[in-house]
Amino acid sequence: MADQNVVILGGSGNVGREFLSQVIQHDTVFSNKHLNPTNIIALTNSKGFWFNKQGLQIQKNPEKVDKWKSSKEAFNEYMQGLDPFHEYDNLVELLELIEDEGMSGDVVFVDITSGKDDLRDFHLKVINDSDESIVTANKNPISIYPTKVFRELTRYRERYGFLCTVMAGANTVSNLLDYYDTSEIIKKIEACFSGTLGYLCAELEKGERSFSQILNDAKSMGYTEPHPRDDLNGLDVARKLIICARTFGHEVEMSDIELEGFIGESLLKIEDVNEFMQSVRNADNEIKDKFASAKGNGKTLRYIANFNLNENGDSTFKVSLREVLPDSPLGNLKGSSNKVIVETEIFNGDKKYIMESPGAGPDVTAWGLRRELLSRLRGRKGGDYKLT
Repeated sequence: MADQNVVILGGSGNVGREFLSQVIQHDTVFSNKHLNPTNIIALTNSKGFWFNKQGLQIQKNPEKVDKWKSSKEAFNEYMQGLDPFHEYDNLVELLELIEDEGMSGDVVFVDITSGKDDLRDFHLKVINDSDESIVTANKNPISIYPTKVFRELTRYRERYGFLCTVMAGANTVSNLLDYYDTSEIIKKIEACFSGTLGYLCAELEKGERSFSQILNDAKSMGYTEPHPRDDLNGLDVARKLIICARTFGHEVEMSDIELEGFIGESLLKIEDVNEFMQSVRNADNEIKDKFASAKGNGKTLRYIANFNLNENGDSTFKVSLREVLPDSPLGNLKGSSNKVIVETEIFNGDKKYIMESPGAGPDVTAWGLRRELLSRLRGRKGGDYKLT
């Protein structure tokens, strides 16, 4: 029985704790299901990492998940004394420890952080200077840096999995890679990539509450980023569009995208969250008028990422709030669902390829990461088809 040794980067956050919970209850040897169980050997936070070559103690008690899942504080308290904790200056120290322990080439790193420069450097170190693999939900290393960084990281398909960076509950990334590998030219993409902005649009088209009221409720329910401007500025959607375009061969940078935020630029510059939440009321009338105008045209509004390959071979990229027909594939989206419509040389007209999934909350993202880990198992065996 071969284990899959896993190191979780950023495991104490919301998504990290959900991922841990799902893995511990379903994927480890202690769940009594998998012939190729997951073995969590290390877990990081901002200060250092827990490490145990034989596997962290936390995974050996599936029945105790509720004791630490509720909050980061509960998790950190539970972890005290279970396994050795190593403070570090750089993630490379963890990579060196794995080599010293004789585990080179036998580890998958799972990135559930939102790290930027430090994680980019670590991803590059893993891919270029080790035999380990990476599965990531962190978009930043492959989207906010030049295309050459994306290509360097993803050149080994079997070692770098980024399915969960775009619509973790669907096959968007893997399908786009398949189009590229089979030389199927993508001519157009239209997508709603943000569950948060999809929820706002679906509620606004009802015309019952103001934009600021809906945003405040969304923030209270945990639908938005801690600072909602990080949803409303459209940058997250633009990053997903960049990843998609790069998967099918385009050299695209953020400066190539025509980006219009959900609300005006002056509001998006407000740093303080409380001040921002008070100030967004100034956008209520403008947003109301936009939705009323769309309704008057027999349409509704969706925040859409668009890619077009023109007949002369030039490509254009745009992210903006746009009018669409209510019964169109994007217009009929409800709640926080995401959808991508792809048009290629084969899939066009009435047979455009459409992918839809729920907005990627912690549970969906965690499931997607587990799924991608399974796809990278060496010598993966069939199960016994038990239901539990």
